[in-house]
Amino acid sequence: MLFNSFHFFVFLAVSVLLYYGVNQKFRQPVLLAASIYFISMLSPNLVLFTIAFIVLNYFFGRALEKQIDTKWRLKIFWLAIYANIGILAFYKYINFLFENINSLLNLFSANSNLPYLSLIVPVGISYYTFQALGYIIRINRRAEKAERNFVNFANYLAFFPKFLAGPVERSNHFFPQVNARIEFNQENISAGLRLFLWGMFKKVVIGNNLGAPVGLVYGHMDNYSGLPLVLIFFLQAIHLYCDFSGYTDMALGVARIFGIKLVDNFNRPFFARNVGEFWRRWHISLSSWCNDFIFSPFIVKYRRLGNRAAIAGIFVSFFVIGIWHGANWTFIMVGILQGIAISYEFASKKKRLEIASKLPSGMVVFVSRALTYLFFSFTLVFFNSHSISDAFYFISHLFSNFHLSLSGNKLIYDSAGFFIAFAAFVVLFVIEIYQERGVDVAGYFLKMPRAVRWVGYYLLIVSVFYYSGAGDTFVYLKF
Repeated sequence: MLFNSFHFFVFLAVSVLLYYGVNQKFRQPVLLAASIYFISMLSPNLVLFTIAFIVLNYFFGRALEKQIDTKWRLKIFWLAIYANIGILAFYKYINFLFENINSLLNLFSANSNLPYLSLIVPVGISYYTFQALGYIIRINRRAEKAERNFVNFANYLAFFPKFLAGPVERSNHFFPQVNARIEFNQENISAGLRLFLWGMFKKVVIGNNLGAPVGLVYGHMDNYSGLPLVLIFFLQAIHLYCDFSGYTDMALGVARIFGIKLVDNFNRPFFARNVGEFWRRWHISLSSWCNDFIFSPFIVKYRRLGNRAAIAGIFVSFFVIGIWHGANWTFIMVGILQGIAISYEFASKKKRLEIASKLPSGMVVFVSRALTYLFFSFTLVFFNSHSISDAFYFISHLFSNFHLSLSGNKLIYDSAGFFIAFAAFVVLFVIEIYQERGVDVAGYFLKMPRAVRWVGYYLLIVSVFYYSGAGDTFVYLKF
């Protein structure tokens, strides 16, 4: 049941009416029932798996908090960590491990043939596993207490707006909200619907229409070279951003309707001036999670090594970010490339600042942003490719058989959707330019006359219904 389906709209309307129609003490149970129904529409077996996962981590949290003896507390903590990582690794990485063991042993004529397991990776497992891990780690640090209310804890892991593709919610951000009294607030409804509509516009009008040519090239890469690959090289970042941030806005909008504010995932990443800043603006919930629970503890533990600890911590963190996305060497390569770039920025910061001080500030900003965008686009070649060899084919054929002619280009020829998506992104980008300059665009829009505002809503709705692209899934659902 995708967010842009009619079934979801009916489900959401019924859930909201029930949620605000019952007594305050029954609202979280209603929310949990809605989430279980949502998950059951994906797979009945997934419901059983999710409930078991919730129960396991609920009791881990309670047991960890109650244990006074340091020795036993440490044992419970590591048991919880290994259990969560083990579950994730088994479902998501076991066949990848077997495949690489077979390949390695076959190099030495060992004729290894470890069997592949017929496993279906539970949807959203990467997201709620990291949420559970963060919760357990914070309890072990005594940064927060274990949640006693089982229903509230279940909603933390299974809340349906974030269940499929995040964001990676923080327990200390979520629990205070659901433990407080949530009243019906018309502003929450209005703000949630506006955010949902804006997210759907980004996802459907831009993401879907650009997703078609991106998917076409990466699905049949041998058929393309030259200009089509160059076009996709520059467009794929826009496609992924609009697809993923569109989903995030829709998730945040739905949660806001229920009076819950989830952590945001994006902050105009294409205005980042370096790769480090980019990751403070892109997939914020994941990158900040890795910073708090991997990078920071790592450099504290190995602080005696100085800068070497920081660089090693960067690579460990981005290896996790890479492999988190999927069991493929392409994702590991993405993590390695990001680690190299940020390590270079860390090591060369003083020299780069000296050079920048001698150049016009406007030129420095433009060049910095352009290079950051180009580097991210380069890493997306690996992100989108099915294999490392496909990625190298893409890169090596960027400028082969190159013809500056758009008229015969199969990717955009006679494709209204492509140009509509591009025009819509220009509108989005102009809005983000003003936001980056500190202009409250949303506040300015809300101060306009009601008729003008409704014309804007109507245009967005018409665009969504008449100019939706061929794609009907979200890229980050597979992670």
